Amino acid sequence: MSKKKSYMDLKNVLNEGFFDNLLQIFNIYPKLNRNKQIKKNIVDLNSKVANLEQMMNDEMKEYGSKKKIKLNKFKLKDFIKGV
Repeated sequence: MSKKKSYMDLKNVLNEGFFDNLLQIFNIYPKLNRNKQIKKNIVDLNSKVANLEQMMNDEMKEYGSKKKIKLNKFKLKDFIKGV
């Protein structure tokens, strides 16, 4: 009988990068979250998205559409892989 690859197998936990992901979450993410320039750029990006949303809604209103477009705001987690 062949042995199935199990994610709960203690031998495979180290091979799958479990501790690497923990290290990234606990060390890298808080450092990025405290960076004022990154926070400012995300706020700027969200304001540009809001402007784009408003422009698109105004344009659709001119065409007679009653639908409104709602775009999601970005967070730092959106740009970090594995968090």
